[in-house]
Amino acid sequence: MKNKKIILFFLVIFSQTLLSQSFEKVDILFNNAMKNKLFPGAVFLLGNEKQILYAHAFGKQTFDTNAKEVNLKSMFDLASVTKVMATTMCVMKLYDEGKIDLMSPVSKYFPEYNFGEKSEVRVVDLLIHESGLPAYYSPAKNQKRDEIIDSVLNRKLVYQKNTKTVYSCVNFVTTMLLIEKITGKSMMDYYYENFTKPLNLQRTMFNPPDSLKSECLPTENGLQGIVHDPLARGLEGKSGNAGLFSTAEDLSVLCKILLNNGNLDGKQIFKKETVELFTKRFSDKSTRALGFDTKASSGYTSAGKLFSEKSFGHTGYTGTSFWIDPVKKIYTIILTNRVYPDDKVDLKPFRPIVNDTVVEILEL
Repeated sequence: MKNKKIILFFLVIFSQTLLSQSFEKVDILFNNAMKNKLFPGAVFLLGNEKQILYAHAFGKQTFDTNAKEVNLKSMFDLASVTKVMATTMCVMKLYDEGKIDLMSPVSKYFPEYNFGEKSEVRVVDLLIHESGLPAYYSPAKNQKRDEIIDSVLNRKLVYQKNTKTVYSCVNFVTTMLLIEKITGKSMMDYYYENFTKPLNLQRTMFNPPDSLKSECLPTENGLQGIVHDPLARGLEGKSGNAGLFSTAEDLSVLCKILLNNGNLDGKQIFKKETVELFTKRFSDKSTRALGFDTKASSGYTSAGKLFSEKSFGHTGYTGTSFWIDPVKKIYTIILTNRVYPDDKVDLKPFRPIVNDTVVEILEL
């Protein structure tokens, strides 16, 4: 028995070594990107429905030679990945519990919506970015959180709903407020009680405490552990459009749940039907699912060319993204701080190359 355990141990070590060597092409992509100053640091993670297949940290927090090295516990400002890995997750939970009707008008929860064309905007319209609301709201200097919320709720429609897709942070701040109306608590508390705490996501949070700020990669203007997005920052870091900080390892838990139809190690976090509903393309005017994005069948997609057309995911402005392929049974997580120091770098060509390279390696 002892000899069998020793053999098994060395087989595991050997297989891990081979796997690490096979992803050398991915390492080269990240190292070249850093040489070209696309970002100072990053973490890449690949997993399947059972386990993490490969995870690697690259570079440092900044371009300073004395900067702290990035590791697998490093925290990133997820930017708009917050929209799905926090806000949409909360909506999915409420949907599971029968506490929210996606086809109900938003005016059911907010009287501010109960007039004119705005009274016809539904919850689903917020999730698929077809509400008619503007793309963004820029808070005035020193505008208080309550004042920003009032301004968001009183935004007028700028186009007729369901006539086109306008990706909107205002949609997801509004969605956060819906969650808070229904639950009677802040979305951040609801998220902590239903996801962060029970899933033991120790480095997934809004507004990291001072003790963890040094673990967060800085973004534009040296913001470290403080949300980069101006609207979310005006909302004191507690927002539905941005503000979540996390690690690749923590995000892999959420990806695994979605890849396994709501199941995590035998525990059903979401109903299978809920995951299927939220992650399939919902709109006929765009690639949008409910909260999530799906892979475009033609043209550019950050998922790359080789992920299946049933893939879903999301990107974040700061240089973050994830993609989940329910056909190939894999997911990738790319976390960078590409906006450091001056928001002049574009990751648009980089993400699909990484994802295509991963699929090519796995299918050799």
